Amino acid sequence: MANLRNVAAVGLIVSLVSALPALADEYPFDVAKKYPASMRAWQSLVPSDFRRQPWIFRFDGTAGPMDTVSVHGRVFLYGSVCKPHDCAGNSVAFLLAKGGGEAFGELSSNTLGAKNRYFGTPDAEVRGLLDKLLKE
Repeated sequence: MANLRNVAAVGLIVSLVSALPALADEYPFDVAKKYPASMRAWQSLVPSDFRRQPWIFRFDGTAGPMDTVSVHGRVFLYGSVCKPHDCAGNSVAFLLAKGGGEAFGELSSNTLGAKNRYFGTPDAEVRGLLDKLLKE
């Protein structure tokens, strides 16, 4: 009887632990809903010639989960999105202050003729983070 309870307890723990990563993952396409101030900062930063590209302007593209990083004492959402069905050579990386107000990006797109074009005025540390993400 004790073994049966132990097996049930271990099964419950395993199922709870395996559910945690799925709950913690946040994706770029969720930014508008979960972090509207961050999305407004991003959209005000995107140059007008790229605003008609949903994968850039609204993060409506192919993406993995975002990370959070601390830069200059602020917490940023950190991720990238690529053009659907044409990811190779068409990506945008971003850093969005979690509370809004500050955003940075870097676009590298063969289709749009933009190679390592920065959005905002990122310093060397921010440029390094954005460059790293685009190379992954």
